[in-house]
Amino acid sequence: MPGKLAALLLASSIMTLSTAQADIPAIATGTAAVNKSNCSQIADTTQAFVLVLDSGDALIESITQCAKDAKLPGAAISGLGQLHDPTLAYFSSDPAAKPVLTTFKGFYELASLTGNISNNDGDYYSHIHVVMGDKKFHAIAGHIAAAKTGMTIEVTIKPFSAGLQRVVDPNTGFGPIVH
Repeated sequence: MPGKLAALLLASSIMTLSTAQADIPAIATGTAAVNKSNCSQIADTTQAFVLVLDSGDALIESITQCAKDAKLPGAAISGLGQLHDPTLAYFSSDPAAKPVLTTFKGFYELASLTGNISNNDGDYYSHIHVVMGDKKFHAIAGHIAAAKTGMTIEVTIKPFSAGLQRVVDPNTGFGPIVH
């Protein structure tokens, strides 16, 4: 019985320590990982961090909201994980052509996610491209228009010290980064 009590007390202490650390902002703990609900705890950070998305989380909306909550001026992003029912867009160089949207039903390996986050006076935009693979190892790539998280997605966010601004070109309808 004393051995069981000691094990129970040890387990309780470990759980208490884990819970206490979960309340501390992620960057301060040295793990540099956050989820979509605690991005505000790292507001104004200049350090890179990992946004961990859970099953069912909306990819673009979660990344964009995290950047807004963390008050980032702009950032470079990369990631990997699993997508569920992703919609990709293909944009023609013809300004009159509408983008071609294709939804892929099911789960896809997110082999590569790359892009950036811009902030035009609090109006955040995430520009993201992906390479994803199906269960037969066929790769599909494009601009991601929508997706849910499969099992998980890990997005590395590297904040910029200055912001990225986009201005819509009236001739093309696209909003390139102003340089």
